[in-house]
Amino acid sequence: MKFTLATVLALATVALAYPTVQENAPVKRQANIAGNVVAQTPAMSDQAGNVIPFDSTKVYQDAKVKGQ
Repeated sequence: MKFTLATVLALATVALAYPTVQENAPVKRQANIAGNVVAQTPAMSDQAGNVIPFDSTKVYQDAKVKGQ
């Protein structure tokens, strides 16, 4: 009986301590600093991390820069 009571109290403590999910909480997103990329167009990040329109000729290739 004591074990059952201790188990129920432990489970209740865990249930009450678990953080609640906020359904309407704001979602963190990567900033579009330039403001020139709309969501429906392909985009990529440049070397500095800014969101820019996708252009295959401007893709930063780190391995190529390092000579690998």
